[in-house]
Amino acid sequence: MPGVRTLEEVLDHDGPLAEGPLREVAAGIADALARVHAIGLVHGRLGADQVLLTPYGPRVTGFAGRADTDDGGDPSEDVYAFGTLITLAGGGASSGELGPLLRRCLDPDPGRRPTAVDVDRVLTPRPAVLTVPAGVDDSADVPQEARAQEPPTGRGLTRRRLLVGGGFALTAATVTSAGVAFARYAGGGGSRPRMRWRRSVEGRVTTLQVFDNVAYCTTTDNVVMAVGTETGVALWTARTESMVWSQPVVSGTAMFLACVAGQVTALDPSTGERLWQQHAGDQILGAPVLYGSSLVVGTRDDRVVGIDMTQGAQSWQWSEGTPHGGVMPAVSETGGDFLYLTHSDGTVGAIRDDRREPRWSTRLDSPIARPARAMGDLVFVVSGFTLVALSGSTGEVRWRFQGAPDMTVPVVTENLVYTTDVGALYALDARTGRERWRQPTGARVPSPVALVNGTAYAGGTDTLYAFDPVTGGRHWRHGLPTYLTAAPAGAGKVLLLGTAGSELVALET
Repeated sequence: MPGVRTLEEVLDHDGPLAEGPLREVAAGIADALARVHAIGLVHGRLGADQVLLTPYGPRVTGFAGRADTDDGGDPSEDVYAFGTLITLAGGGASSGELGPLLRRCLDPDPGRRPTAVDVDRVLTPRPAVLTVPAGVDDSADVPQEARAQEPPTGRGLTRRRLLVGGGFALTAATVTSAGVAFARYAGGGGSRPRMRWRRSVEGRVTTLQVFDNVAYCTTTDNVVMAVGTETGVALWTARTESMVWSQPVVSGTAMFLACVAGQVTALDPSTGERLWQQHAGDQILGAPVLYGSSLVVGTRDDRVVGIDMTQGAQSWQWSEGTPHGGVMPAVSETGGDFLYLTHSDGTVGAIRDDRREPRWSTRLDSPIARPARAMGDLVFVVSGFTLVALSGSTGEVRWRFQGAPDMTVPVVTENLVYTTDVGALYALDARTGRERWRQPTGARVPSPVALVNGTAYAGGTDTLYAFDPVTGGRHWRHGLPTYLTAAPAGAGKVLLLGTAGSELVALET
């Protein structure tokens, strides 16, 4: 790829990194390790030759080991390697701003080293601020020290995961200002949004949904929250055993979450009380889906597990018997009898009815890192940098659309398919894959597109854009302190955003 060099090449040619670039590279590597350790993998041989410096920011390659195998290694060894690498990249001494952190990483006692999540937390800006509409008393919901602290005005870091080839490569986009005013606006035909409230959260938001004027979000700190969309006041807070990366299923009676470490949990959506919990496997991939009377999840060892939604008992499981590196289930948003299965190695298949009879299987060219989307008789899958549409009944490839790195999970309507990548938002004809329109976003860390109340939203590096979903005409853009970490969600005229600054933000559109 043009403009890409390894960190080893940069250090050999240009010498040690200055403090600013060093912190950005450190943040990208820490984020990569935190994300991969969360799903049970380790690097095992982290070095300067495994870090790529690209136009889209640092990427870490070479993840392959399992933390739970005899020779798979220890996550604390990755942290030690991180400390050694960043010390080397900074000139050989663990001094300066990063010094205390690096010395902890290099502690001879593995039990005293921070985890990769701890390191990532140190390198991620966390503004502790809550602003609510006049007349709303939220003092009981925010600690005194958080109310007194001002939002940071320094520089923040943006990062995003990318899976390429046969192994992991994780991205870290360039430095952005964490002090950009939310009020920056450039017209385009729509009414100007204004900030309704903003509040800090524990960790970065990983998923965000809105039902009946309540926003449900999960974070990297294993927190699940319900927040009033009108006020930003927390209605309840719960915790899970591990992180929730995939979108929960929320119904009137339960909120179902799949944790990466293997737990499936049902919470009462009105109180946050745990209704039941079931261990489905060592690692769960993708999001839970409703299939018949079961809640279905997929695991790293290629098992598809059906769970009774009322009692939480495992009711069935199915496996093809061939290792594919993990499986993620999907169902058609318009209903149907098929359960679609996407595998990490690029295999897509379908099973049907209570016998879970295999119906078809198709092997795509590149690995699949994100869940599929299905609408009617089409299944949409991101394979590498390509969006592929398959026949839901036969698995035949109907069309392909070549994108750029970090293409996001598509949003599908009856006629159009929307997706984003590092540079743009695309609207494609659902039946043919023909590009209807595209709009540049300048995103180095693309957030998933969202359709809310007849408007298409996509995030740039430090900007939120609103577009007409049919014509692609831009309604407005709105400045953000950093990039979005989850697709926006809305209720009425309130649009909810989760940012990398560990904040929930509500805009009145």
